[in-house]
Amino acid sequence: MPVTVTTDPITTPRTTYRSSVPFETAESRLRSTIQREKNAAPVTEIATAKAPVFETRESFTKFIQSRIGEHGFMHFHEFNHGTWLQAYYPEISGVTGPDGNTKHLRSIRFILGNPLIAQTMLRHDLNTGLSVPIELLLSEEVDGSAKIVQFRPSGLIAGYEGAPEELGKAARILDGKAEALINWVLRDTGADEPKGNL
Repeated sequence: MPVTVTTDPITTPRTTYRSSVPFETAESRLRSTIQREKNAAPVTEIATAKAPVFETRESFTKFIQSRIGEHGFMHFHEFNHGTWLQAYYPEISGVTGPDGNTKHLRSIRFILGNPLIAQTMLRHDLNTGLSVPIELLLSEEVDGSAKIVQFRPSGLIAGYEGAPEELGKAARILDGKAEALINWVLRDTGADEPKGNL
């Protein structure tokens, strides 16, 4: 049969969070809460159908919970744009800082998520798999401070006409968890912000 095409327009905000916190501090905080077991077996086991964690729902849940950080997310992958963009210095990554010195801006795209949260949405629409796990872009500003950019998860997941109400509710819960994580990462040094535990 011929290929059929369906287009569902979606609208979602792209939000930028800025802070005076140094890039190094923000990166360290983010890694500390999404990389719970640095020496554990890779999360790529999730994609291996023969992995023992798939034997039962209980064993899979235990596997995921061992890797979830304090904010309810785990590290899946990352793309360090700041590294390869140095090949295009100075057009893209080169800037002159307040001190007059030239440097490369750092920028890392993090893929993070939680299958235990994802399944609450995938049960309503399997196409949610296109938008989970979620992603955050952590970038360095000219003055060395950090910013995080993200597309609001609920817009990507349930921002189409006719999206199930329960899908939207579950996606908005994910919005809140992601925002809590971002605010914790970018909080002022010394601030004691609550963590968005699962």
